Amino acid sequence: MLEAVYISAAAVALIQNKAESAIPGECCGLLIGRADKAAKVDQVVPAENQASDPHRFLIDPQLQFDWMKKLRGTERGIIGHYHSHPNGEPKPSARDEEMANEDGLVWLIVAVIEGAAMDPRAFVCQAGLGFTEVPLRIQP
Repeated sequence: MLEAVYISAAAVALIQNKAESAIPGECCGLLIGRADKAAKVDQVVPAENQASDPHRFLIDPQLQFDWMKKLRGTERGIIGHYHSHPNGEPKPSARDEEMANEDGLVWLIVAVIEGAAMDPRAFVCQAGLGFTEVPLRIQP
């Protein structure tokens, strides 16, 4: 289990901006970095939400494949993704639980309340077991 997720304040601001811009739908994107005892996000890749339902998110599988290929042979990888919950809570929803199928992935979730993005929260997926919240450390 991860001890914490580290991400820059600039990356959080980008995610929050994308979340506010996506209203009334959800935003989504990839988290790139390294993960061992802790996850260190060093790049955020915004994605077009491919879901037809505005209360769901779907990252383009081709985007994921392209980034996996791009990162092959490096110490970096796709360590998770982010998405927003418009007028919801910054925690995994029942729909998120249904989608959770990859162990160890970081799910960064940001709630957007009355058009304003809140601070995100981080969770780690454990297939079949759900999510466990991990501390999110926002760095300057």
